[in-house]
Amino acid sequence: MTPIATLTALAALVPALSGCQAVDSVVDYFGPRPDETLVALARSADNDAQNLADVDANASSLRADQADALYAEVKRLCGLNNEGNAPRSCTVERTTDAPLSDVDVAKTLNAAAHRTRDALSEVSSESRALVTNQAIVLDAWDGAELPAIPELEAADLESATSLLNWEYEQVFGLDFARSYASPEMEADIDNRLSLHEKRIEALQGAIGEVAKVPQPAVAYQPTEVAGVALPTDASSAQSYVDKLGWNDTLKWEDAASKAAAPTAEGEERVAWRNWLIAVAAQSRGL
Repeated sequence: MTPIATLTALAALVPALSGCQAVDSVVDYFGPRPDETLVALARSADNDAQNLADVDANASSLRADQADALYAEVKRLCGLNNEGNAPRSCTVERTTDAPLSDVDVAKTLNAAAHRTRDALSEVSSESRALVTNQAIVLDAWDGAELPAIPELEAADLESATSLLNWEYEQVFGLDFARSYASPEMEADIDNRLSLHEKRIEALQGAIGEVAKVPQPAVAYQPTEVAGVALPTDASSAQSYVDKLGWNDTLKWEDAASKAAAPTAEGEERVAWRNWLIAVAAQSRGL
């Protein structure tokens, strides 16, 4: 059927109107629809922002920013007409529920983190990175202990091995920087090293259940980190450690976002995905 014939057929299904009204009616009936999962997350974020406004300004601002980003994503997915607006079929009214009293910040954000993680099974691939990032930010706010690593599926082995090798390199980089660190920096570096060692232990244990565990190289060649020179004194050591930490966050966020996608067979990897989100949150919180 030609596009004109298709439009004629669609127009026949809506009330008899003329000119632009007929076209608008076809768009209203058959145009794009907002992503219901994103809208639900956005409204939940707006409600949280409202409820937290008088309790914790920073938490309220975080949820307001997340709501803005989610509504912007809804609009982006809908597309824009010639006037720069979303199609009428994709219009979303931004509303909030009646505000709650006696709000607990930790419980509110923890519930938001759970909702956001669960939504990763529903959102489109285009929105997965955004929703994963929001889940990580919410987890980082909580600052909870890293949960136990789940059993690895075959589909996760390559990712886990890559992350283990990454962790080996992070430990080497931090050890190298520590030799130039000021006494004030040593406690922070030691804390980072402890967290990386725990990740290594967890990954080695999980990988060892299904495959041979790769071991760290005898030595690594110290290199610049994304333009940050190798440390030569305390100041450059601080810059180097900061950049290592930022790259670590990006690495784990990327791994979590990729794990949020189903396997080629359509299987969800919820436990592995959620563990990666928790590690990315831990890294972000450093």
